[in-house]
Amino acid sequence: MRMTRRLLLVLTLTLAGCVAQNPLLPTYAAAERDLPSPGPGTARLYFYRLLDPNDPQLGTTVMLNDKPVGFSRTGTVLYRDVPPGSYFVSVRSPGQYPFQFKTVQVQADQTWYFRIESLSSWAGCSSALGDCRGDTFVVAIVAPQQARIEIAPLGLVNG
Repeated sequence: MRMTRRLLLVLTLTLAGCVAQNPLLPTYAAAERDLPSPGPGTARLYFYRLLDPNDPQLGTTVMLNDKPVGFSRTGTVLYRDVPPGSYFVSVRSPGQYPFQFKTVQVQADQTWYFRIESLSSWAGCSSALGDCRGDTFVVAIVAPQQARIEIAPLGLVNG
């Protein structure tokens, strides 16, 4: 029994070391304060997806003004520092939903939070054609206080 516990402990620690050293897995930031500050005269935009076991592991491309800026998947957060201006915030989505994307006017030194939500119930299949759209993704603007709580446990990704 004692040998089994030791073996399990060794295996657990070994696997934990492999996970911690895997560069393909997201790294976890303890808080926003651990991130580098945005450059002078820029704003910071966060994009995140909550960790939800019922949410499919599908990812989607995040876009600003129709140009890809990163990839968002369940349980991760990414950020971009941008100059002031108008931004159309969207994601690649096989389905359409009313008001699913947002346009914002960004000022220097502002921080914006965008939660990417998956609406699997909005996905549909035509049984006659066997044609499936897949999940529909939408962009929601989230208040800073709520967003900070939601992103704290998420994995920070570069892409």
